[in-house]
Amino acid sequence: MVTIAGTNITAPLLPVLISLTVSDKVGTHADTASLDIDDTDGRIVLPQIGAPVIVALGWEGGGVRVVFTGTVDEVRSSGSRGGGRTLSISAKGVDTTGKAKEPQQRHFDHKTVEDILKEAGSSASITEVEVDPALARITRTYFEMRDESFIHMGERLAREIGGNFRIQGTTATMSRRGALYPASVAAVAGRNLHAWDISPALGRAQYGKVRARWYDPAEAAWMETEESTSLGAETRHDHRYGRASEGEAGEQAVADRATSERDAGEGSVTIEGDTGAIPDGLCIVSGARPGIDGAYRIETVTHRYSRGGGFITELELRQPQDGAGQDPR
Repeated sequence: MVTIAGTNITAPLLPVLISLTVSDKVGTHADTASLDIDDTDGRIVLPQIGAPVIVALGWEGGGVRVVFTGTVDEVRSSGSRGGGRTLSISAKGVDTTGKAKEPQQRHFDHKTVEDILKEAGSSASITEVEVDPALARITRTYFEMRDESFIHMGERLAREIGGNFRIQGTTATMSRRGALYPASVAAVAGRNLHAWDISPALGRAQYGKVRARWYDPAEAAWMETEESTSLGAETRHDHRYGRASEGEAGEQAVADRATSERDAGEGSVTIEGDTGAIPDGLCIVSGARPGIDGAYRIETVTHRYSRGGGFITELELRQPQDGAGQDPR
């Protein structure tokens, strides 16, 4: 089901739809959608930039689930004498014509993460802010936006505190990276698993410890905060920039530890279309082989629907766990 500017265009769209793609990546500010349409007869009214878009996918008899809500970002027409005509519509979860991209100059004194996002968001036409309770009360003694948009500020703050920042419409969300989400999907060989390409262990990304430096004005000296990862490597990752306090250094070290553990392995799977897959959720791989089977954290979800390929879901995977990377034989 596709709705543009409040009009359900599913019926006239289906006969001319070449492909539809929806992608959502953890840690980026907005998901994306694209539609390629056979434009031979120009049957679809040319949508306007900023027009609301809703995309829902599912299986016949099982209903559909909304997988994208956003606005039109770009409309492109292409054609040639022998190649026909195509209309491509691109949409983003954040309104690219709105004030979320507008630079702000402001600072915050002794404010929580939730307060910072709400105050900066109010100047960016963000009407609702949702923050994971574990992150909401984190406080910054001083935090500034120096000609920085709300979008970039949210992403920077997320990197400092181990969060995932995204904007969908007029709602901004800061979730906790690597939280214990109940959502998971299965990728089972011989059932719904089309293909896999997985490396469950990457040496270059592994660090046994992470360190962040902070300045102690009472001692007039630089101090260090260190965290151990679950990876057992000998090397240590040092954060590039010093932090303002012990609390901020600790938050940065925890975030860097999560990043190192997340990047310890990578891969991708293609499964039958499954709208239950969400970024930062889990994918349980089974039937591939010993050492590959196990649980992985989902980095990116991409749904594809096309004339010839049907409905499939592609998942980029990180953070192997529950036996992934270990061959017990």
